[in-house]
Amino acid sequence: MTRTEPQVNAAAKYYVCEAARAMQCSRATLWKYANYFKVVPTSSRVTGRNYFTGAQLLRIWRCAY
Repeated sequence: MTRTEPQVNAAAKYYVCEAARAMQCSRATLWKYANYFKVVPTSSRVTGRNYFTGAQLLRIWRCAY
């Protein structure tokens, strides 16, 4: 995971692959931190894919560092 705070929009939606790219980690690592810090992603009603908001990603990053 990146040592510098990721540059994400707090109100934007980031699907898991995009979120992992923004955090500079693998999808498995992102899920590990999300489960550890009890951050629950939202599921899209249209596509059924999970996504994190930018605020959730920042929360994960701030808790990890």
